[in-house]
Amino acid sequence: MKTFDAIYARRSIRKFKSQEIDRDTVEKILRATIQAPSGKNRQPWKLFVLQAKAKDDLCELMEKSISKLKDSGINTGSSEYTVRSMKQAPVLILVFNTETRSTHRAKAGRYMNLVDVQSIGGAIQTMLLAAEDMGLGTLWICDVFYADKEICDHFKTDRQLIAAVSIGYKDESPEPRPRKSLNEVVEWRE
Repeated sequence: MKTFDAIYARRSIRKFKSQEIDRDTVEKILRATIQAPSGKNRQPWKLFVLQAKAKDDLCELMEKSISKLKDSGINTGSSEYTVRSMKQAPVLILVFNTETRSTHRAKAGRYMNLVDVQSIGGAIQTMLLAAEDMGLGTLWICDVFYADKEICDHFKTDRQLIAAVSIGYKDESPEPRPRKSLNEVVEWRE
């Protein structure tokens, strides 16, 4: 697949087939992921690949955290729907920032944290496009923040949780979402 084809074909997939993904395929995606550019070449990403029971345990942990938040009156948006999607996908990858401690424990220098988060965003986008190129669907998940502390505690890490990505064979073909026009988001100056 050509790069532009992957960019325009990629969609957020929320329904996955139960078909497993072999380890070689996941590793190929991960090798592409770590080729992403990173500010100061810090490569600040740490990726936890969860499958089977490990993934199910994380989903259960998230469900409990979301339930507690809802019981205390906090709006958790579409997080329950997101967890259902996470359960369907055979692979879930947690993405941590190795250079910054978790936001619920300490704050890092703003500049380097922004550099690292941008680098990790580039790595996640690379992961999504690599998976698309291989005929797989992905969902970039930020709803993990509803269980940030619990996830970090579960994995015994004090590093900053950035996102999760579900990967699996697509069981839906969503239409493209509306995008703002170039005129709305671009200013040319000469």
